[in-house]
Amino acid sequence: MVFRGKPSKACERCRERRLRCNFHRPSCGGCQRARVACSGYRDTETIRIKDQTDFVTSKVTGKSAVVQIKPNVTPPRLRHLPQDLQALGRDMFFAYYVADFSRTWEFVYQYLDPSTSPEHVSLGIDAASLAFLAHQVSSQTAHEMSRRKYGEALRKINKVLQNPESAKASSTFEAVLLLDLFEKIMKSSVQLSASRHAHIEGALALVKLRGVESFTEGAELKALMGFTLDATICALTTGRYIPQVIRDIRVHAAPFVDTSYPKWKLGGIMLAVCDLGAEMRCGLLTSEERISRCQELDQQLKKVGLEAGPAWHYDRKVSVTDTRATVPDGFFPLYDIYPNRTITQMWNTLRLTRILLCEEIIASCASSSNPDSAAQSEEAELALIGMIREICASVPQMTNCDYAALHKLSRGAQTGPGAQHTHTMSHNFDVYVLIFSLYIVAWARHCPPAAHDWAIKQLHHIADHFGIKEAALILDILETQEHIQPWSAFRALGSSAFAAA
Repeated sequence: MVFRGKPSKACERCRERRLRCNFHRPSCGGCQRARVACSGYRDTETIRIKDQTDFVTSKVTGKSAVVQIKPNVTPPRLRHLPQDLQALGRDMFFAYYVADFSRTWEFVYQYLDPSTSPEHVSLGIDAASLAFLAHQVSSQTAHEMSRRKYGEALRKINKVLQNPESAKASSTFEAVLLLDLFEKIMKSSVQLSASRHAHIEGALALVKLRGVESFTEGAELKALMGFTLDATICALTTGRYIPQVIRDIRVHAAPFVDTSYPKWKLGGIMLAVCDLGAEMRCGLLTSEERISRCQELDQQLKKVGLEAGPAWHYDRKVSVTDTRATVPDGFFPLYDIYPNRTITQMWNTLRLTRILLCEEIIASCASSSNPDSAAQSEEAELALIGMIREICASVPQMTNCDYAALHKLSRGAQTGPGAQHTHTMSHNFDVYVLIFSLYIVAWARHCPPAAHDWAIKQLHHIADHFGIKEAALILDILETQEHIQPWSAFRALGSSAFAAA
């Protein structure tokens, strides 16, 4: 018997193609770029032995012709055990989505053990986690499993809702939020009907049934505040007014949170922005009224930015590389480094909302008889361009792997033209939160042409280099439906499921 060494740990696809496998979990970089399910990795402790008794005997006896006798049976092919997709999905969901990306979901930690959790909640977690897994690694099997779990969870919740007391339980409300998360992750660009917000409506009904004032525990409040974000996004993307219960929730939650924090202030202004959009959609305002209301909200957002202080601090850098790649032509070669993706997204939400308000001011000034409208339009355009500069400056820290985002790559990763390297899931999340901001830059009618072209180029880079399919979707929207309502594009992206918080 001859020891043939340890087998390669690489996944099956990388072994067959003689590719360098980076052994990332749950999927290696090569499989992730190819958008195929990764087979997993072999046990390197397994030894490989080949029976060479006949070969050694022939050498000892001095035969002139050495003939190896092939065994009568084909040696068994080394195989790995199939992965438990349900367990893998749960691990990914808690490790990446809950712990890293969207901490408003921390309330689900109390249901970490399915054996001690209410069945309808456990099934909701299974459905959402499998949907998350399917989205990240393009697994059709996980996709189908998540839909089955969703159906089971829906039936269980409907049964729970038949009992007035169990309907008021925290677990029922939280299970409905999980089903809404499943819907958002599993969205498709053609499923834009209001029916997709049925779970938000259901959660609203449960909050009213129970009473806002009854939410006092830490986990409950976390779930409730996460729900206000979902409901605000729902209203923005459907052009509806903010339900009064959302404002009641903010009043109830105020004693438990830091109301001086910029994110809290931004959230309050976004409610007013949402209601203004609903009023304009109904045609209830004159041009002058639209200008006045938009200017008022724009100034409030500007004030939040000016008073953000250390809470939203970021560092400004001067690029010493090829500035054409770092910022749009004509822009000063600056880029910004933020403490994390959440602060990046909060700043850019403020900026893109100001861009939308300024575009409305400019459009309304064109039909206004006010003699000051020309000056108001010019002021709005200057503010709009300033916000575009700031958004563009926030992008290189995430996307420029050759320079500004180099610190996000693993040690020893190859960079430069044509170099191939992989990205962690956390890095991909960092990049994902930039997509809608770049869309607004490219969408804005008064965006400088150089910035428009640069934003389009960045979206192509995100789609191609990072393999994020939502960037390709947004490019398609820009090319085929350039002037749709921006929040409709946000809904088409499913971005509310991937809103860092």
